[in-house]
Amino acid sequence: MGALNLAVTGATGYLGRAVVAQARARGHRVRALLRDARQAPAGWADDPGITLCQVVLEDLAPSDLAGADAVLHLAAAMTGDDAAQAQATLAPMRGLLAAMAQLRPVPRLVLAGSMSVYGGMQAGDTVTENTPLEPAPSSRDAYTRAKLAQEALARDHAQATGGDVALLRIGAIWGPGRLWNGHLGLAFGPMLIRTGSSGQIPLVQRDRAAAAVLRAAEAAPRGIAIANVLDPDLPDRARYVAAQRRGGWPRVVLPVGWPVMRALSVLGALPGAPGLLRASVQAARIMPLHYTTRADWQGDLPALPFEDAMAAALLAEEKIDA
Repeated sequence: MGALNLAVTGATGYLGRAVVAQARARGHRVRALLRDARQAPAGWADDPGITLCQVVLEDLAPSDLAGADAVLHLAAAMTGDDAAQAQATLAPMRGLLAAMAQLRPVPRLVLAGSMSVYGGMQAGDTVTENTPLEPAPSSRDAYTRAKLAQEALARDHAQATGGDVALLRIGAIWGPGRLWNGHLGLAFGPMLIRTGSSGQIPLVQRDRAAAAVLRAAEAAPRGIAIANVLDPDLPDRARYVAAQRRGGWPRVVLPVGWPVMRALSVLGALPGAPGLLRASVQAARIMPLHYTTRADWQGDLPALPFEDAMAAALLAEEKIDA
């Protein structure tokens, strides 16, 4: 495939920087849509293949996307209640889609979604693109509700405009500087209460996630294409923590199995109870599940074996700290 013109939101984020770097390495031209252009990494302004466009997505004009073959929408809030998610995740997406809908042809939309949108699983299930979406969003957290709403907006956009949409349900992105995720349990200083043991953690290395985003821009089928984005070598919690401990943390691990956590879910309705005591949250973060993708159009994406990837991430963090 020849070089594409890519508009990228969230370009300065953890995933976004890797997407921009890989896009340029593949010869694509990038228009980085930034709320504050001063956040752009050193060197972007001097790269003739990168255009810095300081915009507010809620007020985006079609001219800000002129010439784009695909829009890679990576911007979203990772935390916050429903009001914060409405402001930081959903309002920007509505502004982006409104601008895209006025273009002819309509650029392909690649949405960086989340594996959190699935629900209704039973212990031991394998989660694929055919797994149902969460049937009871009100029982989940605001982030999950926002990611479900993003997908609904994207589907409505595709139906209204006839545009192509790639919905990427991305696992927990990890790598240097991001080795923690909520599937592990609860951290207290040097101690980890590791919740659950069997089943896999739905992870994806940052560079693999970035490659998946670009593959969706280059090769996703027409219409609405859906793909889970995951590492091929997914560890369980015990394996993950064992590899991470080589970096010095955690020093103490207290394992609490899935049956015990399920028994404790009766306390989840108490005022002030931690989220991990709620049955719906447990199902999303602790239930022993397996994960895979059936989207063959994603092809072979780069990924290190898990222990090698963890060792590389720990080494990179040591160099940063030094």
